[in-house]
Amino acid sequence: MDNQTEDLGSALAIRSEYRQAQSRAARLRLLVDTGQELIRLDPAGMRDRVLKRACAFLAMDHAVLVEWDTKARVQITSSQGRAGKLKDLKIFTAGGISVEDWLKRATAASPTSLQVQLLGSDGAPFGLLFLANSVCIPAPDVEDVESLQLLATLLAAHLENDRLLTTLRAREQTMSDLVHRLFSAQDERKRMAYDLHDGLAQKLAGLHQRLQGFAGGCPQLPEALDTDLKAILSLAQHCVGEGRQLISGLRPTVLDDFGLQPAVNKEADRLREAGVIVHWNAETDARLPSSVEIALFRIAQEAINNILKHSRASNVTFALEAAKGQASLQIDDDGEGFVMGRSLNTEGVRHLGLAAMRERANLLDGSFKCNSQPGAGTQLHVVVPFVMDGSADE
Repeated sequence: MDNQTEDLGSALAIRSEYRQAQSRAARLRLLVDTGQELIRLDPAGMRDRVLKRACAFLAMDHAVLVEWDTKARVQITSSQGRAGKLKDLKIFTAGGISVEDWLKRATAASPTSLQVQLLGSDGAPFGLLFLANSVCIPAPDVEDVESLQLLATLLAAHLENDRLLTTLRAREQTMSDLVHRLFSAQDERKRMAYDLHDGLAQKLAGLHQRLQGFAGGCPQLPEALDTDLKAILSLAQHCVGEGRQLISGLRPTVLDDFGLQPAVNKEADRLREAGVIVHWNAETDARLPSSVEIALFRIAQEAINNILKHSRASNVTFALEAAKGQASLQIDDDGEGFVMGRSLNTEGVRHLGLAAMRERANLLDGSFKCNSQPGAGTQLHVVVPFVMDGSADE
């Protein structure tokens, strides 16, 4: 008799262990199968699939996925189960109801319910799995609830990844739009520069020459009139000079006529005029795409501005190379240098200039590096990719 009792106890124990093993295997299949499916689904499909599997796993007859905004106003983003019960739950979302109120009403309307939060990477909840049954059923055990929480975590991770990807795509599109607008603006500046050069600038130069000719052939004038004529000549000469500066600011003509290296070298005349010795370690006469030439020229222009305003350098070394689809510009000075990473304070203008240089390089998928130390000068290095398509102006 004792042997029969022991055999029966052993059989029951084996049966219990078997059922536990089956239960664990079912939980594992739930997570593994759902994880594999979510990879192939869009966000709406992810939500629907998780709700459907959660209801089947816990024998619940209806469920909703609730997500909320920064003001905790809820929105049902997916539903599963009996239409009548879902209609009652969906009514609760009207009027911008808060999460807390929604939970109170939804729980009161369902004899058996279970809520599991969807947590973001920062640990803050952004959604809720709400599962319910129309009749009372035994509460799920701890392991079932843990499995449901893992399922919710899996869904939350996929939804957050999709949101991050959407945000990244939006930023890439914004960046692409900015690049397009920048290039369009550069084309417009180029057109305006040519129009000014061929129109207003030529007329101003002609006016100045005619005034000079008139003044040279004019008989001796009274002192007051002679003073006025000289003032008019000076004003005309000043207008011609300002017109040339305006054209150069819009689009350096030397850049279009001779290329990047001569344009940068001409800009470096400002350094020579200030007594700074200019060296060239590497030069190239290669013509690059217009967008690359103007970007590197503006970077060099800003670097020269910084050197003149801040560095107190005695020597500046330039190096310009173009090979294997990459243009490289190096500008080193032996000036005072500065502390890298300093916040925008007294060095604010310089740091804003560096940010502008970096942004110009980034817009062309290039790289910008700046190294500097107090007393050790500053080294700038820009590398920009390019593709030649037969015309440097395209």
